[in-house]
Amino acid sequence: MDKEKKLIDGLRGIIPSLHTPFCNQNKIDIPSLKNLIDHTISTGCSGMLVGAVAGENSSLSFEEKKMIIDECSSYNKNRIPIIISCSAKNQKDRVALAKSAKEAGADWILCQTPENVSGSELLQCFNEIAEAGPHNLMIQDLSWTDNGMSDEDIMLLFENINKFRALKIEVLNSGPKYSRILEAANHQLHLSGGWAIMGMIEALNRGVHAFIPSTMEIIYNKIYKLFTENKIEASRQLFYQILPILSFTHQHIDIAIKFSKLLRVQEGIFDTSTCRPPIKNFDSFQHEEAFMHINQVKTLQDSLSLS
Repeated sequence: MDKEKKLIDGLRGIIPSLHTPFCNQNKIDIPSLKNLIDHTISTGCSGMLVGAVAGENSSLSFEEKKMIIDECSSYNKNRIPIIISCSAKNQKDRVALAKSAKEAGADWILCQTPENVSGSELLQCFNEIAEAGPHNLMIQDLSWTDNGMSDEDIMLLFENINKFRALKIEVLNSGPKYSRILEAANHQLHLSGGWAIMGMIEALNRGVHAFIPSTMEIIYNKIYKLFTENKIEASRQLFYQILPILSFTHQHIDIAIKFSKLLRVQEGIFDTSTCRPPIKNFDSFQHEEAFMHINQVKTLQDSLSLS
């Protein structure tokens, strides 16, 4: 129990999902990726997730995913915990990526639940991934349209896979699911939210351990710090200041990624805001709206850095 509790405590707070920067030739921009890793560490984040949905995982080749694993692991040098995504379209690649993460020295891997797989088949799938990977497995329970994995499947995995120590919940109506799973697992399973960041304060009240957004690290870290200091109303009021931004970005994951890369360019972290298809450039109205919000983010982050 003590080991599990230590693992959970070590991953409390803000753990950004890093975007994958591309140069104008559409290749991975390693110097910008290193800038982002340094930024994530310098802003006080509790860890980082690489190569996941925000990193345009579906557009990356297997070789590019391996490159990201190696580059991020070696450059991070264990400065903060790193979670490596081994999500892929087929099981062979998931297992191979989990093995690569272990060989690179990562302590954690994340894998998205394969579509239309449940019960004993799902258990076999994650057993293979867990056996190939490092000591700790985070499962991504992601659905844009429904409640995601069944509670029964989650508990089946939790009770049978020793390395399954964390669950990232990103489904419709995430709040009640956080509470159900925490209770069912006797609070021994680490829970985090990502796309469900719109319910951050509610999630904190429910006992969620960490949040995996992307960008705005200074703001999110301050919101989290205020909450843990029991300054709940101050935490809530700061969160309210970014709700208009989240309203814009959470129209669609593609909008969130494009906005984030534009912000990274303005922060001097990325050289370009290039995204791969199917993510499109903003039209003139989106562009105007995005830069209004980007200016708001920068102003708010500057004020928090000075406080």
